[in-house]
Formats: sequence, C-alpha cells, structure tokens
Amino acid sequence: MTNIPDGYLKDGKGNLVAIANVKQTDLIKDEFVQKACAKALEMQEQLATFKRLLMAEADDFIELLAQEHGVNLGGKKGNTQLRSFDNSLRVNIQTQERIELGPELTIAKDLIDECLDEWTEGGNQNIRAIVSKTFNTDKQGSLNPQRILALRKLEITDESGKWQKAMNIIAESVGVIDSCRFIRFYNTDENGMEHAISLDIAKL
Repeated sequence: MTNIPDGYLKDGKGNLVAIANVKQTDLIKDEFVQKACAKALEMQEQLATFKRLLMAEADDFIELLAQEHGVNLGGKKGNTQLRSFDNSLRVNIQTQERIELGPELTIAKDLIDECLDEWTEGGNQNIRAIVSKTFNTDKQGSLNPQRILALRKLEITDESGKWQKAMNIIAESVGVIDSCRFIRFYNTDENGMEHAISLDIAKL
C-alpha cells in the first residue's frame, strides 16, 4: 500500500490532493465515511466471532447428546433446532451445500432437445419455451442448478427413454463445491407469534 504524505489525500483516480485544496464539506464527509466503515468492519469481526463461538458451543452440545446415547458423530454436523425450556426461544443451525452441474449436463441438454424436437414437431411450442428457459444463464453466464434439477420432478412419460436418461445424467452431474453453515434466532411474543431476531442492520 502506498504511503500518503502528511497534508494530502488520495482521490478516486489515485492522485494526491493537498488537504488545503479540499472543500471542508468533503473533508467532513470523508472523515465520517472512514469512521463509519472502520466501525462496520469491527462489528463484522465481532459478529463472525459470535457466530463461530455459538456454532462451536452448539456442536459441543450435540456431541454431548450423542455421547449420552453411545453414538460417535464425527464429520460435519447436520441441521439442528434447539429450543429454550419454555419454548419461547429457538435457535436453528442449518448447513447449505453449494452445488454445480458438471460437463455431463451438455449431454443431458442434447437428449432433452431431441425429446422436444419429437414432441413439438408440427405442434405446440410452449413446452419447448418452458423447458428451454430452464437453461437460461444469469448475467455472469451461470446456470441455475436448482431450476435444472427441478426438471426431474416433472412427471413426463417418454417411450423412447431419452427423457429419463437425461434426468439420470443430470443427477449424476451434480457436484458439491462447498457448504456454508447458518445460525438463526427466533423469539415468541406475548401473542404467541414467533419472530426472527434479525442481525441484519438494514432491518433494524
């Protein structure tokens, strides 16, 4: 990181500007933004530590329960729901896997296209539009794995067996990239309604 000489600020283009030449309101704004973001980074680290400690404590408790029942859990912990004794408070811990579809998907797409060609020949093209939309990419050029996997839930009868073969290939193409654990908190108000305890600053 380049050191900035005393009495200067660096602008958005990387140029050094003498503080004496900067408007007072811009200096006040810069000071506020610098201070606010520094505090936000501190709070972010506190929340990250808070999450790690609670996750570890919850895992220790689940491990204790397992030992009571003579079970060796090992590996990654699954989804867990814990309630206070009076049921007014709840903690949910969930593990969500991030998946991607491998190169086999190209083969499955070719089989699906063959099915669509046969089914829509000289007829209604609506089903082609619906299925083809599933393979649309986002702005980053990425496919939506969940949308493609949803095709497997469609009850489609195909005497050629191509559709089912394509669905099997899609299932085989699924690969888990990584996983992320979430912890969420809930409390119950005097009317018995449960509410999430939000740690999202935008919702506070």
